[in-house]
Amino acid sequence: MSNIFDICKVCFTFGKSNFTIMKSRFLFPYKCRSIGVVLFILGFVVASFGYYFRDSFVNWQFRQNLNLTEFLHDTAVSMWIGGLFLIAFSKERIEDEQIAQLRLDSLQWSIYFNYAILILCIILLDTRHVMLGVAAHFIFTPLLFFIIRFKWSIYQLNRSIKNND
Repeated sequence: MSNIFDICKVCFTFGKSNFTIMKSRFLFPYKCRSIGVVLFILGFVVASFGYYFRDSFVNWQFRQNLNLTEFLHDTAVSMWIGGLFLIAFSKERIEDEQIAQLRLDSLQWSIYFNYAILILCIILLDTRHVMLGVAAHFIFTPLLFFIIRFKWSIYQLNRSIKNND
């Protein structure tokens, strides 16, 4: 008959605790989050600059045969998407299995929520012109919904841990 300790091995460590760091392959470093915030804010600055000086640009680009307002719009949207992408997919200071599960649940929730709103817009909006604008906004709303839900989940987790102590 085999010894019970041969079947089930128990390892005890005394003194220094052995914590394993979760290896997340597809996340940016934590420092990229601040770059994402800067890109997102710069996108708003570029968009508001283009909106505020729109009439001046129209007169100038008509003479120069350029389309500067479209360039500024594309630059602002690219900065928004890039900034949100870096904010959403940067590591947390401590990235463990629980944070990874919160990240996965938040991503799933944001996709469900985004498509529910999209279906409502399809049902309620009649004209294709309006729907084209709505579809253009749905490029970056999943990232926005994900960030909001993920940060809210981390806030609730930290608050429940603080209340238990």
